[in-house]
Amino acid sequence: MLHLPISQLAISPGTKVRARLLKSIQEKGVLTPILVQRNGAGYKILDGRRRATAAIQLGLEEIPAILIEEGGPEITLLAHGTRSENPVAELEAICELQRRGLSEKEIAQAGYSSLSRIRRLAKLNRLAPELAEKVAGGEIAPGVAFQIASLPQEEQRQLLAEDEKVTASTVRQAKYAHRQAAIPVLTGWAQPLEPVSIEEVLGCLSAETLLQILAELPVEPRFGVWRAKIQRLLEEPVL
Repeated sequence: MLHLPISQLAISPGTKVRARLLKSIQEKGVLTPILVQRNGAGYKILDGRRRATAAIQLGLEEIPAILIEEGGPEITLLAHGTRSENPVAELEAICELQRRGLSEKEIAQAGYSSLSRIRRLAKLNRLAPELAEKVAGGEIAPGVAFQIASLPQEEQRQLLAEDEKVTASTVRQAKYAHRQAAIPVLTGWAQPLEPVSIEEVLGCLSAETLLQILAELPVEPRFGVWRAKIQRLLEEPVL
């Protein structure tokens, strides 16, 4: 384990730190080493951005760290395997492995993450860059991030402009407004419908579909009338 000078770490300026973490580090120091990898003259943080940010805010000059020579994205995924504090970091690691030629299935088989988790994280690719940065910095909760990703990017940006703090409640309101906006378009399509009989519905089906329905009907007396109707339709000449 190393004790790295804080000045040698590359840290995102937008990373937010909870008061509880600040208090803990102030009282006890950084108990869990961060994971780093060499990056030019300095070090890239693979895991522990918030610990490092808290150390900076508290004026610490050094931080305990473990140097990882190889396997940056793999280590990031494994470090996040038991928590979901930074899904954007997980997604970045998965994308890096995919750039190296690994498929989703191969990443899952290697044990770095489950296939369902990988596919869920892929939804965050729909996040506007401004929102993704705030998720990575801890300003937006992971669960809220997945909800935001379902909105069009222009509405995501509008959400960010209207609210300094994006919460599950504000996202729900935005999604409701998005659904409401679509209603006028849909109502123009609605036309009064005349009631139709089952026979007329069956008459609109292809012979192939009718044969499939006939094959699926249970061989019971109460379905005999329907068998007869379908048989008659199949026997009618095609005009």
